[in-house]
Amino acid sequence: KRLNAGRDMRHQANWMDLGCTVQAMKSPWKLIGISSWLLVTAGITCAAIASRSVGKSTWWLGPESNPAFPLLWALPFVMPIIAILAIVRLPDIAGYIGIGCSLVLTGVAVGDIAGTPGVAIVEGVVAGSALLIAIATLAGRTRE
Repeated sequence: KRLNAGRDMRHQANWMDLGCTVQAMKSPWKLIGISSWLLVTAGITCAAIASRSVGKSTWWLGPESNPAFPLLWALPFVMPIIAILAIVRLPDIAGYIGIGCSLVLTGVAVGDIAGTPGVAIVEGVVAGSALLIAIATLAGRTRE
């Protein structure tokens, strides 16, 4: 019976012998991941402000005279929050969660291609950046 801080570690014995146990994310990677996802939030905010300034609102904002459902407004902004929470709470799978969040952001951008193609390009670039951030988050995991 293997004990680590009073916990039974028998279920990890085979994986540890193979040398492929993912422990956690290193602190610098956490800082980079969190700050990068905050920049994704800033990019989405800029796209939303630009669409309102031009007068062509995104599908998830809707026109000022008839705005979209309030929960729909939050959709693009919830994805970075989920990714940040994953980095903090679930660092071993944060990269995969980030990839899922970036795919949702890509869907948001695809929805804007017909109505506001310029804003869709900005949202697509932000979604592509989010995908690269998520892939980089996978590299920040420590292995023993």
